[in-house]
Order: sequence, then structure tokens, then C-alpha cells
Amino acid sequence: QQTPCAKGYFAVAGGLSECTPCPGGTYQGEAGATDCRDCGPGHYCEPGASTALPCDAGSYSDKTNLTVASECTPCDEGHACTTGSVAPTPCSPGSNASGLGNARCGLCAQGYYQSASGGADCVRCAAG
Repeated sequence: QQTPCAKGYFAVAGGLSECTPCPGGTYQGEAGATDCRDCGPGHYCEPGASTALPCDAGSYSDKTNLTVASECTPCDEGHACTTGSVAPTPCSPGSNASGLGNARCGLCAQGYYQSASGGADCVRCAAG
């Protein structure tokens, strides 16, 4: 009796007795599958994945078929990236994000400002 392939595995044809793990960059969330699905933007899929895993907060990916979390791109300076981001979101005026890999933007401290969108640093207010 044939046993259907488990999630994360596939058999090229229905009658095959051997199941193959989905290659890295793909996944299969259903048992008994004959192929694997591409891992979408903002996610990565390790070999044998039964589900796509989101890029960590502070990183993003607009590409498909990533195989490990480290292939996600660190978020740009002046931007924030939530879990599973497909693109960096610019910080709003009045906030900033210094350096790479920010999960969120921070408000400028009292006495500082940032008038532009996507600002990396807040600027000290002029005296008076």
C-alpha cells in the first residue's frame, strides 16, 4: 500500500514509492504532493520545508526562493522592516533609524528633529 508523502516532501508521479524532500527555496504544505511551491518574497524555505518562514524583523527580501534567513537583506538605514517584509518602509518625518537592520523607527528626542522621510539621524534644533 502506498503511503502519501509527508508535508515538505513530494513524489514526481503518483505510484512512486520514494518521497523526495522539497529543495531549498521551495516548500510543500500538503501531504501527497507531486511538486513543491516556490518560496515567496519576504520568506525563506529550508530543504524539506512544509511552510515558508518569514524573514526576521530588521530584514527583508523582494526575491523568491531564498533558502536560509541569512539570505534576507538587512533593512536600510532610515528604514524599518517588520517580520516578513518585502521592502523597507521609510521612517516618517520626526523619526529615524540609524544603521542597518532596524525593526522599527524611533522618535527623535526632545530638542531634535527630522523633517525628511527615511531619515537616519535626527538633527539638533537651533537655539531659540
